[in-house]
Amino acid sequence: MKKPLMLLLFPLLLPSCSYQKADSNVLYASFYPIYDFAQRIVRGKMTVKNLTPYGSEPHDFEPSVRQVVEMTEGEAFLANGLSLEGYLSSLPKEVSDKTYVVTEGIETRSLNGIVDPHVWLSLPNAQKEMERICSIVSKLDPENASYYADNLAEEKERFSALESQYRPKFASMPRKTIVVSHAAFGYLCAEYGLEQIYVSGLSPSQEPSPKQLETILSLVKEKGITTVFYEELASDAIVKKIASETGAKVEILNPLEGLSQEEQKTEDYLSVMEENYRKIWEACR
Repeated sequence: MKKPLMLLLFPLLLPSCSYQKADSNVLYASFYPIYDFAQRIVRGKMTVKNLTPYGSEPHDFEPSVRQVVEMTEGEAFLANGLSLEGYLSSLPKEVSDKTYVVTEGIETRSLNGIVDPHVWLSLPNAQKEMERICSIVSKLDPENASYYADNLAEEKERFSALESQYRPKFASMPRKTIVVSHAAFGYLCAEYGLEQIYVSGLSPSQEPSPKQLETILSLVKEKGITTVFYEELASDAIVKKIASETGAKVEILNPLEGLSQEEQKTEDYLSVMEENYRKIWEACR
């Protein structure tokens, strides 16, 4: 069996990077939501770095060998797991030994026999991920464990407040179906008894067959859906075609797989989720 390229190049590049030691007080996050959650817990006691570049989505991302070398110097690597990061099994032992899956213990959903990795789009699940991160960093840095626990409690209050605000609104909506560009919102929908009709599967790169597209068009008309959602990091061509043929309007629903550098100046996980909730409410009320 051939070794992955990352494992072949890692020992060659390691000596050339050893003279420039990375900061050891660093948590590496595989993509944006985990980066955001970790920031909320550590609040400056550790540096948090997001492996996935600004404005990129994590499904097909793979870290460079240089990034992997830097990760060997960090405290920990926080990953989503559930097959979101296809490179996890290729990481060298120096990184895999300090890799923590933050979705551990969360009940998962499946789509067509494949585990859905988008657990972060449920606010209750996001709180569980923060609990897991708090537990991890408290073991790594026990002197600040009470500080991390206090931060967790504050953040859970914020997340619960938003969830409590919209749960009764969603329960009262006359329509319970949303049309989305890819099947990222299963956990969110499950929380509130909603249904997602998806154009693409669990990865935004998948495309529907002509027959599937015909079925989607029929469902949009049958259910009286007035808004179809797309996302900025994926093509909007099919969603716009659906809107054109059904008279629905087009809106962005953000799966939070990656925010641009500009977006991160004014937005974070919770503000984007609040905007997502507002748009779902307006589309279905």
